[in-house]
Amino acid sequence: MSLFVGLIPMLLLAAPVQAVAQEGPADAYRAGVEARLSGNPERAVALLGPVVAADPRNADAQVQLGLAQLALGRLDASERAFRAALDIAPAYTDARVGLARVAQRRGDRRAALRELDHADAANPDVVALRAQLAQTDETPRWQLDLDGSYGALTGPQPDWQEASVQLRRQLDDATTVGGRLEYARRFGKDDVYGEAQLDHTFSPGVRAYVTLGATADPDFRPKWQIGAGGSVRVRDGAYATVLTLDGRQAQYAVGNVQSLTPGIEQYLTGRAWLTARWINLFDERGRRRTGYLVRGDVQPFRATRLFLGYGDAPDTDEGIVVDVRSIFGGVSYDLTPRTTLRLSLAHDDRATGADRTQVGLGLGFRF
Repeated sequence: MSLFVGLIPMLLLAAPVQAVAQEGPADAYRAGVEARLSGNPERAVALLGPVVAADPRNADAQVQLGLAQLALGRLDASERAFRAALDIAPAYTDARVGLARVAQRRGDRRAALRELDHADAANPDVVALRAQLAQTDETPRWQLDLDGSYGALTGPQPDWQEASVQLRRQLDDATTVGGRLEYARRFGKDDVYGEAQLDHTFSPGVRAYVTLGATADPDFRPKWQIGAGGSVRVRDGAYATVLTLDGRQAQYAVGNVQSLTPGIEQYLTGRAWLTARWINLFDERGRRRTGYLVRGDVQPFRATRLFLGYGDAPDTDEGIVVDVRSIFGGVSYDLTPRTTLRLSLAHDDRATGADRTQVGLGLGFRF
């Protein structure tokens, strides 16, 4: 009797697989879709799960499984299915809309809109979801970032300490304004630098910004600095390509320094991307100095992002341009949907002066 009772769960678990074997994957897929459309997502998952297990490259089955999981409120499982479908078919609009609905259920309207930016704008489901998101705007409009770092220098130089606070306000879906204060102690001296920024999105994939900053009684930070830049997404989908450009004009005590930095962001999947920057600095004597920076980001889990990078480029100390090789990395973790913890580590190998190892810690709040 006890043996018979123990076999019951195994028989129940095997039932969907047996259904696939008896009916065939195509029949099980059709039955799973019918079950989902008739309001029985539990049966849909039971039927579609073995179909996906037997053929993980079946994008249609992945999407249907994701929709069934979404109906059951299993957001992580639903997201995995939709992303698997996009890995197979990057232009699959239903999968992209599914990811947008997952983000909507999590209360992250901005993430939902980002997903829709990669979908066919004329698709009726995309149009309807955009309208729904516009009517139920629950996205936090404010973002506060607090960051601090400690840098240990080689040789007799005193260590560096830095801290910053940044507050940004999203005026609407297209425009954001913000201000930033940075405190830095270097070479035994203190500087406080302030900067304002205006950011505007002209159309999906086209963004531009301007900045204006200054330091009161500076020792090593710029007396004033202006900047402008932007980005253009030239390819959509899971393998999106974004071109970027940033330009700066700064005045230091020893003279003017300009920079021009074109770059590219290449998405490998929806959760991994590479960034490259070509850095061009024109020093206080008007000489052009060049270098580069490369960085990789990966998001293994929804709340966790890891990054690692390397740079070999000119930088400024007290307005004087010096060559610096840097390796850096860190992690960003969402403690809650509106609170992010950041931890970073970097090492600078400077052509002149002391080398530096820096540890950074930050918190971000959205409200």
